[in-house]
Amino acid sequence: LQYQNTRSDTTNLFGFLDTSAQQGIRAQGGWRYQFNPRRFVNMGMTYSRQGTVSVPYFSNRSNISGLAGITGGDTDARNWGPPSLVFASGITSLSASNYSAIHNESVQFNADSFWSHGRHNISYGGDYTRQLQNQYGQQNPRGSFTFVSPTDFTDFLKGVPSASNIAVGNADKYFRANLADGYATDDWRARPGLSLSLGMRWEYMSPVGEKYGRLVNLVPVGNFASVTPLISETGGITQDRNNYAPRVGLAWRPFSASSLLIRAGYGVYYDTNVYQPIAAQMAQQAPLSKSIRVSNTPATPLTLANGFQGTASATTFGVAQDFKVGYAQNWQLSAQRDLPGALQINAQYLGVKGTHALQQILPNTYPNGAINPCPTCPSGFSFLTSNGNSTRHSGQVTIRRRLRSGFSAETTYTFAKALDNASLGGAGFGGYLTAQNWRDLRAERGLSNFDQRHVISFQTQYTSGLGAKGGTLMSGKSGALLKDWTFTTNITAGTGFPLTPQLIATQAGTGATNTLRPDYTGADVYAAPNGLHLNPAAYRLPVSGTYGNAGRGSITGPSQFTMNSSVSRTFRVTDRYSADLQINANNVLNHVNYTSWNTVTNSAQFGVPTSASQMRLVQTTLRLRF
Repeated sequence: LQYQNTRSDTTNLFGFLDTSAQQGIRAQGGWRYQFNPRRFVNMGMTYSRQGTVSVPYFSNRSNISGLAGITGGDTDARNWGPPSLVFASGITSLSASNYSAIHNESVQFNADSFWSHGRHNISYGGDYTRQLQNQYGQQNPRGSFTFVSPTDFTDFLKGVPSASNIAVGNADKYFRANLADGYATDDWRARPGLSLSLGMRWEYMSPVGEKYGRLVNLVPVGNFASVTPLISETGGITQDRNNYAPRVGLAWRPFSASSLLIRAGYGVYYDTNVYQPIAAQMAQQAPLSKSIRVSNTPATPLTLANGFQGTASATTFGVAQDFKVGYAQNWQLSAQRDLPGALQINAQYLGVKGTHALQQILPNTYPNGAINPCPTCPSGFSFLTSNGNSTRHSGQVTIRRRLRSGFSAETTYTFAKALDNASLGGAGFGGYLTAQNWRDLRAERGLSNFDQRHVISFQTQYTSGLGAKGGTLMSGKSGALLKDWTFTTNITAGTGFPLTPQLIATQAGTGATNTLRPDYTGADVYAAPNGLHLNPAAYRLPVSGTYGNAGRGSITGPSQFTMNSSVSRTFRVTDRYSADLQINANNVLNHVNYTSWNTVTNSAQFGVPTSASQMRLVQTTLRLRF
């Protein structure tokens, strides 16, 4: 039985102090029955309940939006505060968190069994979980304004935004979901130099439903010639029960007198945690709530005062009813062999193929400056599908020195490449990769944002007083002072991660931003002028009526380097008492390590670093054990 109670305060860049309180209880019980030494069964049950209340700085304190004359937002005192402001020029966005109260509860039943029979070790079992999430909270109660023109701050002072969006209403939600899985595995020692692992796993997660049927989805007709709101418990998403995942593994020693060891494996793995954010978006839509996303046009002129009063884009999100749970196929092959001098070498290949990944489009949109090809077609909403895919191939070589005379070391080099057209490698509003051109999804395929082409790491560990040369026989004061110290060092260096050139601009036919890319001029991206890391001349605004041709992930970010070290020792005071001393140093060299650059090409901050890794941090810990 466990109980936890946590209080925390966080302060953002503007000094707004937000508070949160969390408490939870977890109870777990199990039963085991052993038929004989080679066969047993386990059964268990787990119950957990957790509540979290987050209170932003302005909650019940000051109605900033109301005082500024901004209407259309939530007037509940718990959601008081300013609207969000986003500027294309690089001025820091203004934002404040939202009030929320979340109560989660789950009950899990599990069972597993093991049977050892001859050369077979067979295990099988399953789990069932019932999840309940009751929450109060608005998705965007005070709304957001975006300013994208070259005079964005002047437009703000004039009260003329480029786009606005808000989602408010239907604040209380009661989400429900069921999870289940079953598996069976046979570890078979086929012969002395060959072992096989054969298994099958089945996983299921129901689409997250709302207890009172208050989820709103958009059902398209034809090629989005029209859309119809559908109000139901799950938004009409079909159940996906065909999540079968075979697993096979092999370990083979081809020559009995050799240390050569071959390993290989293949497996399928499902992502069953995709439904919760989808349900959260469907829960905050018209006609059950107010959801608007609109750009400033002659037909819909916007001001700060009336930005949330319109009815355009009354429903801003839809998901394909035949949505599938994504899965990844993993396969690997490795060879390991011992070398003289306590060395060991391992070479490995790993491949991954992802299918049914999340991909989001903006139907019936068109390039800025073009003529709307279908004025009567609905637009202004996002539509989520499971049509994305990904691939990753990597080769890795590791040379390891086993512990000898107190010293061990390991060096690993990895060469990899990852591509995708899905949310695992993209960034866009709503947390999904949103295609720039909904009619040309091939243009979205690019390097994944975690693609790091070259990485080399080096790790060492040395413990003093081990081995004849390490001072094993050292005694007296010298031995007491110098023996049993453990020194470790970890060094990692790698190329930068892919970054995507972007334009902060509103997409024609919708109030969405941050989905567009510029044109590439052919100039060297990295021939940057003084003070910048990227060349602004490499990009320009697309020709009116066309989309930008710059590719996703076409910029390589700053290279990465880290070096961490530690030293530790245990002092034995008596047979019952001991003291552990440990000193950890992160970023020992205090090397400035930028993690990303600003890639918004129409921002005055383009090409400057957006963040840096932590400076040197040294932490000393002394722990007494008795």
